[in-house]
Amino acid sequence: MTKIYFTKANGKYVAFRLTGHTGKAERGEDVLCAAISTASQMAVCGIQEVAKVEAEVEIREGYLSLKLENPTNETELIIETLYRTLVSICENEKKYVKLEVKNEN
Repeated sequence: MTKIYFTKANGKYVAFRLTGHTGKAERGEDVLCAAISTASQMAVCGIQEVAKVEAEVEIREGYLSLKLENPTNETELIIETLYRTLVSICENEKKYVKLEVKNEN
């Protein structure tokens, strides 16, 4: 199962983290896992390379995390887009994916 966590502080996204593999199909054949991974890595690229915002990023097998010290309007748009994309992708895949948002205030 893939677990996806978004963190908000003061109404803005400040982090997201994905762990695990969906297990919907064999390794290398899992389209759900590939879609989640691709969307998440596009968000990392958008934040670091397009918006030019510094972020603490860690990517390894079955794990991706991004943490922002100083969220901006641009990072908010990118992470909100990622969130909505993942909600759409995972809507009928609750057996394979868990998605939640934590508010830290």
